[in-house]
Amino acid sequence: MEEKKTIEQLEKENRILKREYSRLQQDLSMLSNLTDYASRLRKFNEERVVAANNAKSNFLANMSHEIRTPMNAIIGMDEMILRECRDPKIEKYAMDIRSASKTLLSIINDILDLSKIESGKMEIVPVEYETMSVFNDIANMTMKKAQDKGLSYDLKVSPEIPTVLFGDEIRIRQIMLNIINNAIKYTKEGGICISASYDLQREMLKVEVSDTGIGIREEDMEKLFQSFQRLEETKNRNIEGTGLGLNITKQLVEMMDGFIGVQSKYGKGTTFTAEVCQKCIDDTPIGDFSDNWIRTQIRNTEYRPRLIAPDARVLIVDDNEMNLEVMAGLLSDTRIDVTCASSGAECLEKLRDNSYDCIMLDQMMPGMSGTETLSRLREEKLAQGTPIIALTADAIVGARDSYLKEGFTDYLSKPVMYEELENMLIKHIDPSRILTQEQIDELESRTEKPVVLVINGSSDKLNEIKVLLGDDYKGVYVRDREQAAKYLSRHAVRYIIEDGGEGV
Repeated sequence: MEEKKTIEQLEKENRILKREYSRLQQDLSMLSNLTDYASRLRKFNEERVVAANNAKSNFLANMSHEIRTPMNAIIGMDEMILRECRDPKIEKYAMDIRSASKTLLSIINDILDLSKIESGKMEIVPVEYETMSVFNDIANMTMKKAQDKGLSYDLKVSPEIPTVLFGDEIRIRQIMLNIINNAIKYTKEGGICISASYDLQREMLKVEVSDTGIGIREEDMEKLFQSFQRLEETKNRNIEGTGLGLNITKQLVEMMDGFIGVQSKYGKGTTFTAEVCQKCIDDTPIGDFSDNWIRTQIRNTEYRPRLIAPDARVLIVDDNEMNLEVMAGLLSDTRIDVTCASSGAECLEKLRDNSYDCIMLDQMMPGMSGTETLSRLREEKLAQGTPIIALTADAIVGARDSYLKEGFTDYLSKPVMYEELENMLIKHIDPSRILTQEQIDELESRTEKPVVLVINGSSDKLNEIKVLLGDDYKGVYVRDREQAAKYLSRHAVRYIIEDGGEGV
């Protein structure tokens, strides 16, 4: 009896174990299914992220093209108006167009930069660069903005900063411009002060920007460097911008092993400090920046191309007639023989009959794209050895490398700035076809206009005299006798006009 009970007990336990085993198998099967489901879900999410990023990249590429194409015409036409205009009122309108265009382009670039940073594709491209050139550009691009608002503008550049540094020159400019423009935007009265210095031992470039603006509340400090954040939106609704500038600036600074910090007193003003690592190449001090900048302004009183190449021939291919007009107009003073084509087919036709020193080929054209046109050029063995520049409004990350892989010699993005166009042609046209400075001076001396040095502290008065002189004289316009003396120490003039009185 005892034995029978034990057997029954064992059988009962065995049945329980079998049920548990069966349940365990079901659980394992369910776990396997869940693991498989999780794996498929993870793969689906990865594919969805890739698809979303591709969709965003395609959208940005298309928007970049659609916005930059008309901007190319606006900025290019405006540049030609400024070159040829003698009416001070129209010149003022043209300067306002230039300023607004640069603001719009800056917003577009901020959006594209944010996309590059989010995708991890933002790159730092270090080159050797002259520090004086960078600070000259910063002064030229920001001083007038401050003065137009009635603000004082003080740029203090340490004379001990090395002449040549190694780093991403474009991003250095962008960092400084973002901080300075931000200070100007949020300052209604008073002024801004910019200080630049260099720590030779640590190889760190330091820029400090102080303003007497609205300041930042303590509770808003943590939002300062976030994307699309504008502090006190209601109060500052009339101030332009996307709220991306400082976010991008912070990430650029950190990519260059640097640091950015801020101190502020609400209602009193703010000071931003940025340090970035820039290797020293030539430790010769730059010296007195103010003196150099004044000399630069005297040289820049009148537009003068650096590139004169009457024997060079350039073919520009673009389906947009206005873009062709802009490009040809920008190059008119270079004396280059410019030929235009409005399609890939016309480009091939012209190349079968003629040779050129450089070809600028638009990418997005109906019928035959720039890449397809390039492929046909190679098949027909046309333009062998001729530099072919991709001319495109596609400015997204990786665009340049993509075009170089397709076989283009170089890449120029729209809107085309004259300085970039000029530098591109200087880089790729045979130097033997470009006149030297001596040859340019000799050529100009044959048709040299009488030089008139005008000294007057009033911008309105200078503009009035500029209109009166017209095209019969070459005017050099300065604000005081000190600038005039510096110009006269190196140049001869026919006439001097000061305060409305004329002298020989």
